[in-house]
Amino acid sequence: MKKQLLFEAKRILLPLIVFTVIASVLYVLTALNSDFISVRYDFPGNDYNNPVEYSVPGNPITYIPASFLAILCFIVPVLQYSYHMKKRSADLWYALPLTRTKLMLLRTLGGLALVLLPYTVSYWLGFTAIALSENLFRLSAYVPLFFASLGIGILLYGVNSFLYTRANTVGDGIVFMLAWIIVPCLPFLFFLSKSFPFLPQGSLIESPILCSSLSPLGWLFSYFDTIIRGTQNTVPYAWFIFGLGAAAGAAAYFGLFFTAKRHKAENAEQLSSSAFGYKVLIPYCVAFITAQMDVRYGSFGMPLVSFAMVLIAGLILFFVYRRSFRLKKSDLISLGGSFAGGLAVSLLCAAI
Repeated sequence: MKKQLLFEAKRILLPLIVFTVIASVLYVLTALNSDFISVRYDFPGNDYNNPVEYSVPGNPITYIPASFLAILCFIVPVLQYSYHMKKRSADLWYALPLTRTKLMLLRTLGGLALVLLPYTVSYWLGFTAIALSENLFRLSAYVPLFFASLGIGILLYGVNSFLYTRANTVGDGIVFMLAWIIVPCLPFLFFLSKSFPFLPQGSLIESPILCSSLSPLGWLFSYFDTIIRGTQNTVPYAWFIFGLGAAAGAAAYFGLFFTAKRHKAENAEQLSSSAFGYKVLIPYCVAFITAQMDVRYGSFGMPLVSFAMVLIAGLILFFVYRRSFRLKKSDLISLGGSFAGGLAVSLLCAAI
């Protein structure tokens, strides 16, 4: 295993350097060209002729490292797990004297290195540039933010890696990762769109963004942004956001290794028929989008057009999934059933 680890380290060296340089240069240059102190004016006694000038912390640009970490967690799985999506590379890698599980472990460790090392270097170089600039920040807050973001990054990488490896082609894998950013939010968007009177104001279900795969990362940096500025706020439903993120990440890593031994070279470039892919995503989205629509909107013709567009979009997506205009009976039943179910819910909500 030592030889394989050394080979993996050599294999990822070039992208590791490229990612580190790009992330570091962009963060440092942004920091050096940013003004971290904002000037405000107050008018005591509404005397607009004698304003009082005072300074407040500016933007700590925490969105820069957050964006780098998120982007790396999407790019690196494509680099690390595409070997089983092409027939030639699948035959080559599966011919090595390594079990499927060990090969997955090797690629996962390499992937985590490609995510965490460039992020770490760029984070602290950017922090140094900020610390050497004139600012009013609580610089000590960058330390817990860094360690917390490492944990969130590891979880997000696991989720995206699991989703990506459910596919048999690179394109399908990318679609799966991107789709699952939005898919968990659809039930919440449905309840939000209907404004049910029995839902209390400010309830958890009125915050669809909390369930996105990017929610833990976004909320973490938003929270520490306020701490760094000295205007600390609480994170609403933090227990739900980070608890769900931790559970999803742990389940993703378990699934990643549990299913590794089932990967077969002959599946490369074939249809991606995973339960986390098109055959579930398409009817799921059709059902919730249809249910979310209001049949009472405007004239009756407008809802008909909207419903027809959803149905046609679902049909097109099934063509993409099958890579053919010939669909199976199960596809048509799935699409028709999900549309009918969503339409029934929409009509029921309109009648309430």
